[in-house]
Amino acid sequence: MRAQPSRALLALILAAGLSGLAGAAGAADAPAAAASAPVDTARPEFAKSFTAAQELMKENKGAEALAELKQAEALGNLNAYETYLLLRVRGPAEYAAGDLPAAAKDFETVLASEKMPAADKPVMMKALAEILYTDKQYPQAAAWIQRYLDAGGNDPQVKELLAQTYYLAKDYPNAAKAFGVQVDALYKAGQVPPEKTLRLLASAQSQANDDAGYARTMERLAVAYPKGEHGRDYWADVIQRATHGERLSDRVYVDVYRLKAAAFGQVADSERLTYASLAMRAGYPAESKKLLDDGIARKAFAGSDAGEATKLRDQATRAAAADKSQASANESAARSAPTGDALVNLGLLTALDGDASKGATLVDQGVSKGSLKAADEARLHQGVTLFYAGRFADAQKAFDGVKAGGGVGGLAHAWSLLAQAQSGGAATPVAAAASQ
Repeated sequence: MRAQPSRALLALILAAGLSGLAGAAGAADAPAAAASAPVDTARPEFAKSFTAAQELMKENKGAEALAELKQAEALGNLNAYETYLLLRVRGPAEYAAGDLPAAAKDFETVLASEKMPAADKPVMMKALAEILYTDKQYPQAAAWIQRYLDAGGNDPQVKELLAQTYYLAKDYPNAAKAFGVQVDALYKAGQVPPEKTLRLLASAQSQANDDAGYARTMERLAVAYPKGEHGRDYWADVIQRATHGERLSDRVYVDVYRLKAAAFGQVADSERLTYASLAMRAGYPAESKKLLDDGIARKAFAGSDAGEATKLRDQATRAAAADKSQASANESAARSAPTGDALVNLGLLTALDGDASKGATLVDQGVSKGSLKAADEARLHQGVTLFYAGRFADAQKAFDGVKAGGGVGGLAHAWSLLAQAQSGGAATPVAAAASQ
């Protein structure tokens, strides 16, 4: 399909024609100009073919216009002004005729001409960038888009095209920078960037070996699009980064499995027995029992795992029943304890046993009581119980209050992101954890 000149190009063609006709008339009728005051003029015989080419361009007849311009060029000995006029119309004619490389070359020559009015340059730069982009000359297109913007061009579509052009040119550092500017501007305006834009930013950052930037963008994707086609992949990346290479105690590592279950909406059968065993060792038999009950009901265990699951469920059932029978006594003891640790543990146990609202209250009271042996772990579990209670904004504050670096801090940060996603706060992503 033959390329069509844009309205901007056609306006430039007409402007050039008017200047050319005026110059030609002046050459025919006016006395010779003084040597000290040179005037741009075009010969009448040049103006004839030149004007015919312009009329043909009004009808989008690029090939026919080029034929007329060849006649004008054949006159020979063109002065600088005639050369400028010829190229200024020939470029758009070549564009209309579908000869993009030739059009781009003539546009570049015209832009370098001292005859080109400064006011026309941004529009010509934009047109040249579009031609180069269409011709898949992406590095050159990116360069001219940047020159257009530097010259004061402010077309929002061209601004957005810059990042994509850098990406197609495989200039990934500049692509990441340009996409980042778009994304940050949208967040600043309280808007969530399109998923495609964030994915392109992440890809550019990955190609540019910007691991910190990539991690931050994956977090934004996880928060903004947790339930989309790729939501599981985003959360898998976030969780893996939060826990990779960190040694966590059983009572904290079980929160990794809790996080996975909350993020993915289910417990993976391949991890169910390990999760249940950790929960049991960490002192949460009710949680272990529920995992095993569900797994046995859905036939998630096979071979030796089936026997181990049944044995562990029996243990968890007895321990959970004992916890429930001693609940009142345990609460009284926790309230009279000199530190808040017992209240925190009891609150988490209560939440995991099904009463998330009361559990969150108990943990809050334990954290407020203070003198905690592991304050950051307590705040982590405060956030978990608040999350289970559906108080996502409060949960995020609790997770963000974890000051520890390393595994606990990274885990709390991932939980915070999930709480943010649940509370719909995608337009204001939390900062990445210092440990990441």
